[in-house]
Amino acid sequence: MVLLVGLMQPPVSGDSVWLCVRDALSGAPLVGAQLRFSNGASRTLDDACVSLRHVAAELRVARLGYHPRTVMLGTPASGAGERTITVAMTPRLLGSTRDSSDRPSEMAQLATQRVVADAPVAPRAGVAPASISARAARERGTTAMNGVLALLPYTSLRSARGETGLSLRGARREQVVITLDGLPLNDPATGLADVSDLPLAALQSITVTPGADPVNVGSGANGGVLALASAANRVLAVHTGAFGQVAAEGSYTGTRGDTRWQSALSHRRAVNDFTFVNTAGQAPVRESRVNNDESRTVFTASAMNGRAHWMALASLGDRGMVGAANVRAYDEDRARTARVFLRGQVAAGRTLLVTGLRHFDLRYRDPQRPVLNTQATASAADIEWRGSAWRGAWRLGAGTDHLTGTGAVRQRRSRGFAAWGWQREPSLAQRLAVDAGVRSDLVQGAGIQPTGAVGATWRAFGSAAGSSWSLLARGAQAVRVPTLYDLYFSSPQRLTVRALDPERVTLDASAGTKAVWQRARWRAVAEGSLVTRDTRNAIVWFPGNFGWSPANVGLERLRGTESRLDVTTPRFSVSAWHTWYRSELRSGALLIPTPYVPQHSLAANGAWRMGTHTISTNVRVQGRRPYTAGPRNSLFELPAVTIADVAWSQRLRFNRVEALWAVTLENVTDVQWQSVRGFPMPGRGWSASFTLAPRS
Repeated sequence: MVLLVGLMQPPVSGDSVWLCVRDALSGAPLVGAQLRFSNGASRTLDDACVSLRHVAAELRVARLGYHPRTVMLGTPASGAGERTITVAMTPRLLGSTRDSSDRPSEMAQLATQRVVADAPVAPRAGVAPASISARAARERGTTAMNGVLALLPYTSLRSARGETGLSLRGARREQVVITLDGLPLNDPATGLADVSDLPLAALQSITVTPGADPVNVGSGANGGVLALASAANRVLAVHTGAFGQVAAEGSYTGTRGDTRWQSALSHRRAVNDFTFVNTAGQAPVRESRVNNDESRTVFTASAMNGRAHWMALASLGDRGMVGAANVRAYDEDRARTARVFLRGQVAAGRTLLVTGLRHFDLRYRDPQRPVLNTQATASAADIEWRGSAWRGAWRLGAGTDHLTGTGAVRQRRSRGFAAWGWQREPSLAQRLAVDAGVRSDLVQGAGIQPTGAVGATWRAFGSAAGSSWSLLARGAQAVRVPTLYDLYFSSPQRLTVRALDPERVTLDASAGTKAVWQRARWRAVAEGSLVTRDTRNAIVWFPGNFGWSPANVGLERLRGTESRLDVTTPRFSVSAWHTWYRSELRSGALLIPTPYVPQHSLAANGAWRMGTHTISTNVRVQGRRPYTAGPRNSLFELPAVTIADVAWSQRLRFNRVEALWAVTLENVTDVQWQSVRGFPMPGRGWSASFTLAPRS
């Protein structure tokens, strides 16, 4: 009842300007910015885009962790209608060649139609990230993070036993860092991050950036970064679907003084007793998955003002540890996972202090074989200090990782880092954008690990506010130190711990082009890149090896292409992408295709809006995927697969509230497929959702 009352807020009316605040590096929307008008009035934003009344006034936009910007709203031309003014906020983690805090924002003069307001503004030099808002994802019938990730370009999902991992640019799941408001969600023990249970009600946007990012993220970001931005929403949503899926989530936000606070709660469960064809025996047999149920509860909370930002996340998950398709020994095994994340940012003069804590607890129970019952606890604590100097920005940090587990397992290690970054900030007049940075990590047991990155974007023709053609290039060196889990299992009989060397990306590079065609009522973006990555001492878990343990491989080499096309109009939007990767491991004279990396992947999705109705489709194709630790052989590859989803939604607007109905048909052609060998995925399914939110 309290949430429904909070939803009943009056809509904005009257002549207005549509003001959007975004991250200048990724183009992701930013929530919680503070506006201060020339008359002394102030306002804390609970959304990334808001309507403001037309006033000929100066506006100062500030947010913790970003350089403030000054915007001249100006007076609208007669009959111009609503304008979109986009303010690009530069993070303090990168330095700038100019002070953006005391002059009008040139990016703020970018007046466009509202239909293209979701286009990234000023991405990090040399790369082209892609983002989607939680609101847009719901409109396309998506109710969970798995569906959101399937809408983003260059992504590959790997799922088994209820966990969902993300692969970017052919990287393994532990080579992709996933952050929530800058806090890494990766388990310090395994390096993995399962995002399948994060509630959409707590999120504003999801941004994916392929390619190594060692300076900003540090160890582990060899394949790319998925950045989640929290929201200050009032949302209530319920969801049901095939295979016993039921979910409910809600979020609420408010202000106290100059502090904006937000909380969200989500609970979902599923039986997942879908049928599949088991081909492991002498003859194919149709069976149902057993012990594949799951239950997840997540709570998030945050508070932000001009001096501090605090965030907390707690989750509890329980699921059946279903075995591979032909293994029934795990039909009663259960696992319970608990996570607690805390993060704080506090302004200290002209510097910023950042602290973080991650805690994971895993309990595994085998009723038939109690001797196999295990419990493991992993935690990580971090502290970081940021500031500006030498026309750039510096960062100093320290942390510790800890792991305890059944069988007297106890590991601990300390780490620290120092980084410096510089950025030539883009503007409407400046055609060249450049950024560069260096970082050095000191990890106990792994020594000093230096890394660095440099990128450039040159706008050869056109303007930043309209059509243009640009050249992009970026290069980086990155490192991933062995996780504590890697070290524990790095001997065949688990009797001794055999040291693993850190894997080092000696070169992760991309070079490409980007073209933008923009008119009053439509916008099209096409981009293409050549990519390469060489990794020395790659840490690889080979499927089916005797010890089921990781090993250092001499050299992993990836060569490929990435291309993408987006078209947006008021009535419809279309996005398509394709990747071609050839990824191989070389150990001595042996050449092995990297497991589960397809040579070809492509997808196309579109949405057609007809008044209050939206019809959308999403088609994804994965090529053949090798799964053995041997030379390339088509007999040891998972077949290519094409998955198609179709959704319909309707948005109903009332006086103060808007409602969204959505129905989705998933895997409409009922394709039988496996994400990981031996772990079948559901066939045809359906879902339905209902969402309430304040009218925008």
